[in-house]
Amino acid sequence: MAQRNSPLDRDKYCCSICLDLLFNPKTLACGHSYCLDCITGHWDNEEDVYSCPQCRQTFKTRPALVKTTVLADVLEDLKRTRLRDAPPGHCYDGPEDVGCDVCTGRKMKAIRSCLGCLASFCEEHLQGHYQVPGLKRHKLVEPTADLQDNICPHHDELIRMFCSTDQQSICCVCAVSEHKGHEMISVEAERNKRQEDLSSHQKTTRIRIQKGWEDLKVLHHKMDAINQSADETLSDVDEAFAEMIRSLESQRLDIKEMIRTNQQAALSWLKDLHTDLEWEIVNMKRSEADLKHLSHIQSHVTFLQNYPQNVHLKEHNGLTTRDIPPMLDLENVTGAFAEMTDKLRKFIIDNISQISLALAQADDLPSTHPEPQTRADFLQHACEITFDPSTKTKSLSLCEGNRRMTLSGQKQQEERVGNCLSQERLTGRKYWEVKWTGHYVSIAVGYKDSSWNTTGFGNDDKSWSLTICQISIEFEHNRIITKIPGCRPSRLGVYLDYRAGTLCFYSISDTMTLLHKVQTRFTQPLHTGIWLYERPGVFAEFCYPLQL
Repeated sequence: MAQRNSPLDRDKYCCSICLDLLFNPKTLACGHSYCLDCITGHWDNEEDVYSCPQCRQTFKTRPALVKTTVLADVLEDLKRTRLRDAPPGHCYDGPEDVGCDVCTGRKMKAIRSCLGCLASFCEEHLQGHYQVPGLKRHKLVEPTADLQDNICPHHDELIRMFCSTDQQSICCVCAVSEHKGHEMISVEAERNKRQEDLSSHQKTTRIRIQKGWEDLKVLHHKMDAINQSADETLSDVDEAFAEMIRSLESQRLDIKEMIRTNQQAALSWLKDLHTDLEWEIVNMKRSEADLKHLSHIQSHVTFLQNYPQNVHLKEHNGLTTRDIPPMLDLENVTGAFAEMTDKLRKFIIDNISQISLALAQADDLPSTHPEPQTRADFLQHACEITFDPSTKTKSLSLCEGNRRMTLSGQKQQEERVGNCLSQERLTGRKYWEVKWTGHYVSIAVGYKDSSWNTTGFGNDDKSWSLTICQISIEFEHNRIITKIPGCRPSRLGVYLDYRAGTLCFYSISDTMTLLHKVQTRFTQPLHTGIWLYERPGVFAEFCYPLQL
């Protein structure tokens, strides 16, 4: 629009190389003018022969470039006009805009795209579609850069039809050739039909979004209720333990006061005895001195005159055990405290188990995670398992960071047996693998208070055991044995989903084969254990790290 208002035709004063207004214009002998940088750059790429880019006139030598003063003045006036009438910067196309296909040089931002012309136009070049009768029938849409999608890639024709048979947009040539005889409608009709479906889907989606927001509110309320309940329970727990600690502290102070009272009473009694004994010793020493002096008198008469009529010396037989008060013997007190500590520890363990059971019942939630399908999925839950040295039997030795247990012994022919539990408490989702030597091994999972060492793995309702023998595989729980068909594995994978109550045993080779799956409800943290039976030297090991 600014160009129509200008008294000069700017296109006549543009460089044919850069398509912009001449800058530092130079004129050749043929009369054509170029920007100095443009023409010199053009000639730098030519060898021996120099030519005019417009009329192709050639020059044997590099022509001299002449400055035309009048042309330079006109260009200065034109540049000032261009700066004054130039559209604002936001009218030019940017990196994310659709440019006008008609503009030369710097393109203006397109305001409409024409599906008939398959081109995009700025405000100035779109005027023809409002004024020319033939162009008025063209459909104008929002600026789009994918106009070429409307051209058939096979025939370079405008796509106007939709083949319902092949569900494909086609041109008129496709309609009479590859898609001849098929059911067809216009792309606009198909769009309108699908637009109705789209509107229906949008409405359904909006309803689902609204329902989702309502469900989120419910979940937020549930989360707030859980947080409040947990906080109140934690406060009650802290208060209960604080009260128990205060009670124990009070009892501790009372018992200490009793011990100190007995201590002071015993010490007072002994101090009195100590004072009496010291006084007795002083008197006996005085008597000894008098008798010694008497024994040294030379005169018989004097000796007899000074000799006392009744010589009485108090006898002293020394201290006896009856002189020591019984309250000084505190061994019975120490023993009573040891017995009380054992009873208190057992009481706490029993009650903590009941609390753990109550917590497990309160956490009765399904697992929200799908069960792994491939070994790569299982390895995402791989964990390191180590043996607890305090649980191993004497026939075992541990090594490899307590991950390997080995049957020890002097003779290879003797039969040995041993078992050991893991240190780790297993909850959540865990996966581990075991490898071993020998022909007999039992891998189990169970609670810490299971009768592992007395009746063996799987012999109560607190442990689940898979036993691999030379000729069979057996699963045992609560003394019920299940025979498992299949080949004897050399490596075993164990997967635990504590919340879902899932325990799976897999044979590991090139593939993973499910041997047995347990579906139950766990109420305490779990431990894993291994039981070996054979000659000395065989071992079983928790594998870590695991690799594909």
